[in-house]
Amino acid sequence: MTCTVTWWEIVAVLLMNAALVVSEFPASGFNVRPDTPAPEFLPSSLNVTFRRGELAVLRCSVYNLGTKTVVWRRQENSFPLTSGTMTVVADDRIQIGHVDFKNQWDLMIKNVQPEDEGVYECQVASTNKNIRRMVSLTVIDSIADAKEISISEEQYVERGEPVTLHCNVTGQHYTPDGIDWFRNGEKVTSEKRMGVQLLKHLSIVHRTFTSILSIEKATMEDSGVYVCRSSNMQIAYTKVRVLNAETSNKKRGTSHDAFIDEQMSNWQLKSSTSNTRQPIFAFICLCCLPTFKHFCT
Repeated sequence: MTCTVTWWEIVAVLLMNAALVVSEFPASGFNVRPDTPAPEFLPSSLNVTFRRGELAVLRCSVYNLGTKTVVWRRQENSFPLTSGTMTVVADDRIQIGHVDFKNQWDLMIKNVQPEDEGVYECQVASTNKNIRRMVSLTVIDSIADAKEISISEEQYVERGEPVTLHCNVTGQHYTPDGIDWFRNGEKVTSEKRMGVQLLKHLSIVHRTFTSILSIEKATMEDSGVYVCRSSNMQIAYTKVRVLNAETSNKKRGTSHDAFIDEQMSNWQLKSSTSNTRQPIFAFICLCCLPTFKHFCT
């Protein structure tokens, strides 16, 4: 028995097999490239403040950047400052802070000046113009906007008594961000020392930040130099002297007071010794007087 297969029958079988293979896959997922995730900005500060002459850093972190490019520009100027890691403008103060395989694309401005103040735009170069983030830069003039800082005066307290120190910082154009406390160079926090409280009061109207350092019961270890430091590195300091009430009830602690006490003690000792020697010398003279008369006769 002879079986003859024509070429069109072979083609028909192949087409049927191909149709069966295609039917095994959903139409939407067969031979279709998956969509690339859109770039996203990671959380970062949208308002930054620096002093004249400092290195200003404007943060911009982009996730899922892919092959796209990050561009920085000033909002009022359409011409870019940077593109990728390249600086486009002729300003050697401007550069990009970026590490390979990292999401950061930070704009860095060395020796920042008041004229650099403004709104900057971090944008992902693409057809979607909405992939951008605005960062506002404020530059403080060191002389015109200098802050005033003050701290309470030197304190003498007995051991076991409370200690309260006040530190006030006033800004000319805006309220200071915060205050840190240090004792003998070591930062003071409520977590490190039991009985220590740090209270804060903010006045936007008067542009004043007040911090109160409170110690419930002072110990001898609480003596030292206390420094309050504002967010812009202005400092003020004072001294706290904790006195031992069991030794003396008067306020002491200076070398001058100790010197005076020592001199008074020495003077009293000498005076007492001198007063004792006088009657002893008179008694010896009276005892020796008969013997002296016997030799004379």
